[in-house]
Amino acid sequence: MSRRTQTEDNTSAVGRSQQAVPWGTILLLAVAAVLYVAMLGTISFSAGGGDAAFGKAMASLFATTGLWIALIGLLIAAGIMGEMPRWAVFVAVFLVPFSGAATFAAIDMCSRRIAWAVVFPVVLPLLIAIYALWIRMPGLRTVFSAERASTVAWALVLVLSGAALLTASII
Repeated sequence: MSRRTQTEDNTSAVGRSQQAVPWGTILLLAVAAVLYVAMLGTISFSAGGGDAAFGKAMASLFATTGLWIALIGLLIAAGIMGEMPRWAVFVAVFLVPFSGAATFAAIDMCSRRIAWAVVFPVVLPLLIAIYALWIRMPGLRTVFSAERASTVAWALVLVLSGAALLTASII
């Protein structure tokens, strides 16, 4: 085999590996989707008491914690395999736990019959998952630059998380 043919084979192999289906990301996304549905299923709009309320709260705790662990896994995979800006990695280290706490607070607000607070647990995980998927998939990054999308996504996470926690402290 000539040197040129070997180089062409290596180049085409690299091109195929960059276009390969990210099965790990898809698996993490599927796990996150199941946990997302489980978390949404545990949101209660009544302030009932007793063992049933405690059981629902524990289910919510486990589903939400599991979801945030899956989202962290998605972000790690996206950061390693995708094109996540370095500053966005540092921002994510602080905003992902912040958004998790905001989601817990919003779920608690829902249990106190503040129905509109369901917006936070619905939107925050979706926003983080879509951002991680966008960072990981090269075809999705053609619309916006990594800098612009990271700025918009993390600014939205900050604003929504801050709004949820501020609202929970006031109401």
